[in-house]
Amino acid sequence: MIKHAALITVVATAGLLYTALTHETDLAKFDRNELEALITSNRPALPLNATIEDRRQQFARLMMDYAEYENKRLLAARAFIPRIIERQTKHLERDPALALLMSYFAIDPDTPLDEVEAELYLRVDGLPPALVATQAAIESAWGQSRFAIQGNNYFGHQCYTPGCGMKPKKNRNKSVEVRHFDTIGDSVAAYYRNINTHKAYRKLRRTRLELQNKNKPLTAKELIPTLSSYSELGKRYLRILRSVLLSNYIQIAKQMDTNAAY
Repeated sequence: MIKHAALITVVATAGLLYTALTHETDLAKFDRNELEALITSNRPALPLNATIEDRRQQFARLMMDYAEYENKRLLAARAFIPRIIERQTKHLERDPALALLMSYFAIDPDTPLDEVEAELYLRVDGLPPALVATQAAIESAWGQSRFAIQGNNYFGHQCYTPGCGMKPKKNRNKSVEVRHFDTIGDSVAAYYRNINTHKAYRKLRRTRLELQNKNKPLTAKELIPTLSSYSELGKRYLRILRSVLLSNYIQIAKQMDTNAAY
């Protein structure tokens, strides 16, 4: 498990170890192990900010902390892409590190390598912490829903295998349950994976990449219009997102980190 305080140094540390290896087989295994630690490991629980008295502001800040933690993991994983792609161009057999990335980020194994690279840059990326906190607030009733309290499910994630989660009290589809997570961090990681892989959010991923390519800020305000598919409410859901984003709970919590995006 990668410690929160040390996460920001993972790329530099990995780079030093990487250069100490000499065989490409060892390099590939090294990259895969590092990526497994970054993207597939269980997430630890983070502490509440005890200096915040308002419960909703405290919840919003906690969700932003989790988002920043996940963003650092994805940024570190993204740094592996160039050398993994370069290594794969020299071999017919699938590079194990690339196989892991393709599996985790739901890229078809038959996709040509140039398209794989493009898709990875679309998918292996972060999100504005304020957007994550806003969606968590809506989907979990500011952390007070039964699914949040009993199952650490803050984003409405569902599952379809009997016993995989919790049964909604008013659910017409008996095959649908609400997923249970060991920690809040695991729930946040699942949310990121959903946004970064599901076809419903391809527009969000493209918008995110376009903003970055133009050196424009990646903000919740810019990404909200791409999220109508997240809820059956459609465009009404976008209005709710904008309203909660602009609430004092989100904005005051956000001001505690001057580097967070709107």
